[in-house]
Amino acid sequence: MKLFGMLKSYIEIPPSATLRMNTLALAKKQRGERVYNLSAGEPFLPTDSGVIEAACRAMRAGQTHYPPVLGLPELRRAAAEWMNSTYATAYAPDEVIATCGGKFGLYALCRALLGPGDEALIIAPYWVSYPSLIQLAGASAVTVATAPERGWKASRQDLEQAITPRTRVIIFNNAANPTGVVYHREEIGALLECAAAHDLAVVSDEVYSGLVYDGRIFVSAGSFPEHHGRVFVVQSVSKHFAMTGWRVGFVLGDKGIIESLGVLQSQSTTGTASISQWAATAALAMAPAIMSEVSQKMSERRDALHSALQSTFGGFVAKPASGLYTLAALADLGVKDTASTAFCERLLEQANIALVPGAPFGQEGYVRFSFGEDSAELCAAVRALGEYLKKTRLLV
Repeated sequence: MKLFGMLKSYIEIPPSATLRMNTLALAKKQRGERVYNLSAGEPFLPTDSGVIEAACRAMRAGQTHYPPVLGLPELRRAAAEWMNSTYATAYAPDEVIATCGGKFGLYALCRALLGPGDEALIIAPYWVSYPSLIQLAGASAVTVATAPERGWKASRQDLEQAITPRTRVIIFNNAANPTGVVYHREEIGALLECAAAHDLAVVSDEVYSGLVYDGRIFVSAGSFPEHHGRVFVVQSVSKHFAMTGWRVGFVLGDKGIIESLGVLQSQSTTGTASISQWAATAALAMAPAIMSEVSQKMSERRDALHSALQSTFGGFVAKPASGLYTLAALADLGVKDTASTAFCERLLEQANIALVPGAPFGQEGYVRFSFGEDSAELCAAVRALGEYLKKTRLLV
């Protein structure tokens, strides 16, 4: 039937693995079951009260109409100023578009920069949505493999070996989900030089830039002036401002491409909600205080999770340098069967513990723990995991 043909490209795309596990966990919780949900990709913290009050003021002032397609001028200016002051970039407000979360920004960039027959490089382990976003643009994802013994980082040589005449884009995730890897300035520079040598665009997904731990310095790919025209930075207030439900992200880059993204947005979402944009504008004005508090609490939760993992399974699981996640090898947890999807489905069904399998991240044999929950919940979840594995004799 014709309808099936029209929908085929969407039917063939799998649902987000992270959202799927979270949905299954929430369904169990709604049935009254005790669930340890370490699958959700968000910091479970309240949005800052000053941000909430700014949203309320906007509503009371009647700011409830359609915003400009590219975003409120106040938000675009605040986003540019925040990036410039925080990460030493040099963006103008007209090089910013506000989007419905960082994810729609990535989707729009894929539609703008890719077409049928094109290829985009993604570095494994990668965020689960990259392959599907590329596929929705009619293009193909080409995976650049990394390894834990190399710190999960891709070198210029790795990228060079994956580039073909069909390559158009490198999608670069720094700080990385799910590994927590943070690239140094020299490493980012080498990646950008590789892109320049092959005339490729670079989409730099930096939505975890504010959650970098242990005194590390985050370097934005947008801070290299010689590559300003080919780099597109994707940002969001979701993670480091604890505003996941407000759905505000933004893309920064070449003004012409930004305007093209505006055309796409005008024919799809029209833009993100006006009230959310006012809230995001307020958050950016208070960025140092909010980001410091969120980062400190997530660092404490990371430490709590790793203390529990070490006491339960030994000292095999590496502590991430950033983000909200720990990527652990099933073998390092003592699990015999390393088929990650089957393991996670069984774990949720039998023990009410929700983790995300490594396979959708391009890294079979691993699972992802989120440490967005409070420390007591994280420790309880790890204890429950250890008890389940012993009881079911899945341990080596």
